[in-house]
Amino acid sequence: MSRLLLVEDEIALGDAIRLSLVKMGFECDWVKTLKEAREKLNHESYVLMILDRNLPDGEGTQLLRHPRRKGLMALILSSKSGVEQRVEGLRKGADDYLPKPFSFKELEARIHALIRRRPSEPEKSGGSLWSLKEESLSIECETGEVVLTPLEFKFMKYMLERKGSIVSKDRLLRDVWGFSFLPKTRTIDYLITQLRKRIELDPEHPKHLLTVRGAGVKFEV
Repeated sequence: MSRLLLVEDEIALGDAIRLSLVKMGFECDWVKTLKEAREKLNHESYVLMILDRNLPDGEGTQLLRHPRRKGLMALILSSKSGVEQRVEGLRKGADDYLPKPFSFKELEARIHALIRRRPSEPEKSGGSLWSLKEESLSIECETGEVVLTPLEFKFMKYMLERKGSIVSKDRLLRDVWGFSFLPKTRTIDYLITQLRKRIELDPEHPKHLLTVRGAGVKFEV
């Protein structure tokens, strides 16, 4: 049975979500603060974390950078529902973002979609070069071992699994960023630029993380 961590400080809402998750067939640990969530993440294993952003002891997105998050998927439930706030949450490493108020039917559908996309064991290519280390959110590359953000790690894992193939930006926005809509944004280009500075020997003339004009992105080993 899949085990979930719910981080929600509103008692009535948290209880309703927990009961709904149990009815869906999940095991659920429910905590109300960042401190409690960190303790759970330090000692327990989960497939998905559902978190509010406004918690009594801080911003819920801090948990997205927890050192033991590893491949744990994260769904934000928040009353911060503006486009910029949703984009901010996704850029910080969330896999999906559902604004409050929400439909429990939609919540269930999003949970199942995230679990289907849950990362498998990291792939290694060409020996130790271009290997991902999930425990440290890092990658072994030509420039050495580089620590990534959760979103960068997810992006690199996705591209390594599809090495040599062109992936459209629309597909990346859906599968990596988790957008159900496709905004006009340069967030992919920005992430690629930042990654090239760290993983390419010559970022101005990249050999591995390539943009194919009019088609998408490709990773070559």
